[in-house]
Amino acid sequence: MASRPPDQGFNSRLFLGGAVLAAAGSALVSVGLALGSAALLDAARRWQRGTEMSPAQLARHAIGVAQVATTAGAQAWQAPMPDGRRRAAAGDGRIQPVS
Repeated sequence: MASRPPDQGFNSRLFLGGAVLAAAGSALVSVGLALGSAALLDAARRWQRGTEMSPAQLARHAIGVAQVATTAGAQAWQAPMPDGRRRAAAGDGRIQPVS
C-alpha cells in the first residue's frame, strides 16, 4: 500500500483572514464615501446660499449659459475659414483639412 501524500488542500484560516480584512476595508471605504459626500453636500449648500439665488434660478442661469455657449460654438463652426472655404457638414462624408 502506498502512503497518502500530505493534504495540500484549502487553507481556511488564511481565507477567513482575507475575508475579514476585505470586509473591514469595505466598511472603511463606505464610511469614507459617506463622510466625503456629506462634506461636498454641505459645501454645495453653503455656496448656493452665498449666491443669493434660489436653486431654480441657478438652474435657469446654467441653462442660459449653456445655450449661449452652444450658439456661439455653432456660429464659430459655420463661420468661413480664413481662405474663404466653409467646413464640411458633419454628415456629408467629405473631409476637408483645416489649415
